[in-house]
Amino acid sequence: MTIQFTAHEEFFTFHDPMQNGKLIDRKTEIRKDPLTGETSRIIFDPGAPFVPTDYTELAKETAGIKCPFCPENVHSFTPTFPKALIEEGRLTQGEAVVFPNLFPYSKHNAVIRMTDQHYVKLEEFACSIITDAFSVAYDYLKKVKAQDPKTTFASINWNYLPPSGGSILHPHIHVLASERPTNYQATALAAAQQFYEVNDRNFYDELLKLERELDERVIGTEGTIDWLHAFAPKSHSDFIGVFNASSFDEITEKNWQDLAQSVIKFFRYFEQIGIASFNLALFTPLSPNGAERVHVRLVPRMTIGGLQTSDMNVFNFLHSEPLCLKVPEQTTQEVAKYFIE
Repeated sequence: MTIQFTAHEEFFTFHDPMQNGKLIDRKTEIRKDPLTGETSRIIFDPGAPFVPTDYTELAKETAGIKCPFCPENVHSFTPTFPKALIEEGRLTQGEAVVFPNLFPYSKHNAVIRMTDQHYVKLEEFACSIITDAFSVAYDYLKKVKAQDPKTTFASINWNYLPPSGGSILHPHIHVLASERPTNYQATALAAAQQFYEVNDRNFYDELLKLERELDERVIGTEGTIDWLHAFAPKSHSDFIGVFNASSFDEITEKNWQDLAQSVIKFFRYFEQIGIASFNLALFTPLSPNGAERVHVRLVPRMTIGGLQTSDMNVFNFLHSEPLCLKVPEQTTQEVAKYFIE
């Protein structure tokens, strides 16, 4: 059982009115994820520029007394944890504040208000904001892990701005933990375990080794994190960061600093191509095993055209088949420039 990068090309033939009725073949490439076997489609990119939405005026309307995360409200409008879990009711680090989610998605679900500033544009994020938020999220998970040993799966999740599904402009992240995995966690774990049992090697280590040999989708390394573009992306781009930690207890403060530095570099790239929103999820096994690695996936989000159409549609939700406008190998070359010191 070896890692395979499998792709199948399909061609649709028609007369193109944009080319004076010329008969053309337009390609769709169906790629298979080398870990899970799930497929995604690289589709034709019309080349229309992305135009990010400026939320400055909306931020003025939603800040202050109208926002539970603004500094004058965060310690009075947000709930607190039971003292058995967190004596003070909330955790803090720098400007980051940790409190329970009023409408939880999981058995354990904390929200981390990242900073006092209500609306933070990508170019305004400092590494300290990101480092503090993820570091204190880790502290919360340590307490959960100690109190609830049944908890097996954990993730740290960031929806940034409305196109990503973020319902509050004020920057915040979610921490989820449970003995029950999400579909992604269950599928990735089962496939990684099968790979380990057959090969006696870690899939993520082998993936990085093979990708370095091919040198087609390797973006770069930031300290303790190796970055590459997914062969079969989960959206129009899909960046994977593999930590040097195999499980929760191996994560160090340096990992969070390197993650913050990495994310800032991706932000510079997003700004250059007209992207302002993204989803990020970090997955960490709470118990060590040879099959897994702590890893993060970062997917830019955008709206399309004058209608500000969502970039997610029936293919993503009902077919479970992501669409990708950008050829991963080309995107890799563009992003890699930001990782060159």
